[in-house]
Amino acid sequence: MRCFIVMGDIIKSREYQGVELMHEFQSLVATCNEELASCLLSPYTITLGDEFQGVARSLLCSVRSLFYLEEMVLREHLPFRLRYVVHYGEIDTPLNPNIAYGMVGPGLAHARELLTNAGKRRPRFRFDLSNHSLAFKLNGLFQVTASLTEEWRPKDWQLILDMLSMDRAADIGAKYNMNRSQVSKREKTLRVEEYKTLKAVIIDLCQEKRDEVFMD
Repeated sequence: MRCFIVMGDIIKSREYQGVELMHEFQSLVATCNEELASCLLSPYTITLGDEFQGVARSLLCSVRSLFYLEEMVLREHLPFRLRYVVHYGEIDTPLNPNIAYGMVGPGLAHARELLTNAGKRRPRFRFDLSNHSLAFKLNGLFQVTASLTEEWRPKDWQLILDMLSMDRAADIGAKYNMNRSQVSKREKTLRVEEYKTLKAVIIDLCQEKRDEVFMD
């Protein structure tokens, strides 16, 4: 059975306090599983101290998972960043709907190889799909998205999240004691609209292709 396998790990995990790191990582993964339960065939499960794996229901669900995890890192002010692999590959055993253990297949082995053979110049997001053109587009779009978000400073994370979730500049201004011009200036400086556009394009691309690409 071919599935969308999602794996991720914490970048430079050895630099953080082990117990605190594990607690934060476990909470992040558990929250994602709870919020995106309908999107997952096998829930995201921490397999090693700093790695997780799971099986998403679709490419769109895989992408939504990545955005959710990335934005939760900001929301919870977590000190680490994650890197990800999304691979459309074969799993030989039945899917485990309760925990992503006890499954084997070449797809899982290949995804783990892609994740662990990182290299210094490897991007944080890696798509390896049967549709190579689509994978190329998603890799490029996520590379640009990462270049935006990695410039955001922790002191601005909550403001950015509010700009993403609030439709009215007046509401943002009231919360942060800014006028409309100041809100607009901060949005431009932080390039929030560019992030919104990239996210919308990526999700739209996955929705557009979901019925035509992954038919075995």
